[in-house]
Amino acid sequence: MPENRKQIPIKLPSLAFIVCLIISAGTWLLVTFSKDYKVSFEYKLVCENLPEGRKSVTASDTVLTLTFNQKGLRYLMKPYRDKEKVVKVSVKDLIKTKNKVSVYTFTSKEMCEYLSTHNFGSELVSVSSPEVITFYLR
Repeated sequence: MPENRKQIPIKLPSLAFIVCLIISAGTWLLVTFSKDYKVSFEYKLVCENLPEGRKSVTASDTVLTLTFNQKGLRYLMKPYRDKEKVVKVSVKDLIKTKNKVSVYTFTSKEMCEYLSTHNFGSELVSVSSPEVITFYLR
C-alpha cells in the first residue's frame, strides 16, 4: 500500500453539543405537548333511533362545528384524525325532555350538553355553529 495517501480526519460533533441538542429537543417536546389546544371540527349530523310512530326526521342544519379542548398528544388521537367525521344523535333521547310535538328546537348550549353526555365527554367545549338547530319529525 502506498504511503502517499493521507487519511482525512472525520470531525464528529462534540459530546457537549449532542447532550445540549438532546436536552433542548426534550424540552421543546415537553412544552409543545403540555399546551392546551382548542380545536374546531365540522361533523356531519346523523339522526337515529326515532320515537315510535315517527317515520323520518329532518334537521335544519346537518353540519355541526364542534370545539374541543385538548392537551398535548391527545390532540393527535383518533377522534380528530377521522376523515369522515360523523356524530350520531339518538332523536328519542334528545327530545325526551321536550313536549310531544313535531318540531323540536335546540340551542347550541343544549346540543353541547347532550353531545358531551352521550358522545364526546368533557373534551367538548362548545357547539360553535349552528346557534339553533331544529328537528322536524314526520
